[in-house]
Amino acid sequence: MQDIKNALIKKLSLFTPEYPVYDEAVEQGMKQPCFFVLRIEGGQNREINRRYRRLNSFDVHYFPHKDASAPREECELMAERLYSELEYVTGAEGGYRGIGMRDEIVDGVLHFFIQYNYHVVRTKATDVKMQTMKQGGGIK
Repeated sequence: MQDIKNALIKKLSLFTPEYPVYDEAVEQGMKQPCFFVLRIEGGQNREINRRYRRLNSFDVHYFPHKDASAPREECELMAERLYSELEYVTGAEGGYRGIGMRDEIVDGVLHFFIQYNYHVVRTKATDVKMQTMKQGGGIK
C-alpha cells in the first residue's frame, strides 16, 4: 500500500514539479496550487489457492490557484492531464496500473479517484513431516 502511495506522489512530483504534493493533512501553510494524496479504501479478495487480490483506492485532491479567475476550468484541465499521467506508476516493488478513474469538482477542489490493484501470493505453510518410522513384522 505504501509503495503505491509513494509511487503516486513521485509521479505527481515529476509531471508537475512546481506544485507541492502532500500526503498528510496540512492545516496551515499550504501553498496553492498543490496536490493532496489520500488513500480512501483498501481491501483484499481471495482468488485461487494462495493467491489474493489487493485493492487500493486513492483520492488525489488538486487545489487550484487561490486567485484563479476560472478555478473550475483549471480543475477540468488538470483532470484531463491526470487521466493520462496516472494510468501507470512505478514503485520500488514494481509497476501498477490505475483503473476506475473518475473525477469530480467540489467547492472549487478537484477530486480525482483512482484504484490500483495487485496480486499477492502467500508463502506455502510448511507441512509437518513424519520424523521416524518403526516397522515391524512377524509370522503367525
